[in-house]
Amino acid sequence: MNELMPYNEYDLEFQKNIYFSIGNNKYALPLANVLAVTQLPKLDYPQKLPSNFVGVMNFNNMVLNVMDIRFYLNMEVNPYSVSNKLIIAKTDEAMFGIIVDEILNITDFANSKIERLPFISNTQIIESIYSHDGENISIINAYALEKIIKNGYPDAGIDVCSLFPKDKESLQIFQSRSQILSQRVENAVIKNIFSDNKFLSFKLNNTVYCIKLKYVKEITNASNILSIPCSADYIQGLMTIRGDFITVLNLKKFLNFANAEIPMKSKVIVINSSDFKLGFLADDIEDMIDVPEECINAKNLSLDDAFVEAEIIQQNNVMFVLNMEKILSDEKLYIDEN
Repeated sequence: MNELMPYNEYDLEFQKNIYFSIGNNKYALPLANVLAVTQLPKLDYPQKLPSNFVGVMNFNNMVLNVMDIRFYLNMEVNPYSVSNKLIIAKTDEAMFGIIVDEILNITDFANSKIERLPFISNTQIIESIYSHDGENISIINAYALEKIIKNGYPDAGIDVCSLFPKDKESLQIFQSRSQILSQRVENAVIKNIFSDNKFLSFKLNNTVYCIKLKYVKEITNASNILSIPCSADYIQGLMTIRGDFITVLNLKKFLNFANAEIPMKSKVIVINSSDFKLGFLADDIEDMIDVPEECINAKNLSLDDAFVEAEIIQQNNVMFVLNMEKILSDEKLYIDEN
């Protein structure tokens, strides 16, 4: 009997995945296997580090192994930089980090369009292929990575320490990120990916905002947005995603920012709502984060923003949590047909 958990455990029509790049290749991991997404922090290299692991890190008072799937796919392993991202993944019995180049999207994959591959061994980490926007995306089997952690893998003979930058600025950035991660302390592992303490953080100008992950349907590039004549100034326009028309909201104008310019490489956060097909323009996507309750504070009363419900404070950094219920019920989103 195959020891790996079947992909379609719950027989869902769609499965939400995090979609990312490593080199020129595209991969996905089911969001049910994702605890957090963050920027690559400083890693430690103990003398007894298992072969083909990049390092270890502290997360939620636990020491996690950090891996690079290129080791297991016979791919060239290029040096890392401060721009790399880290996915904190989980299975029923393990937690570990996966280094990736860029987080591209959080999106639904139709199970009917997933081509499953036959399992050859318990360490076959690519379990299926999905065709998306003309590209083939390899879907990672988190349970095969768990087997690698437990049973080991042949040593590729790579000096992992040489893959990391040694300049002072990069080292300071890595160290600062580690300090922030070490403060995310919880008594138990979050078991529900849609917990109210899961957030997607993003930038508007130089300010970081957050929305609860349960409101995020997917993330996509802000391209081919068609303007709507005679619409409100905070309506950027319409875009199509797999045949659906999405109204794109210029969040800066909606929130009455003085500077409402849109950068060239903006992203659209498609909102998970039964009432609207709506997307928010964001300058850039920061992280998918799991925030301890003690880091979430009621809104500072001096903050003049009716759509902010709370602040997240970590390592002296402040992020503002948008009140999605208030935004989605605001009269400006409803068209008076009279």
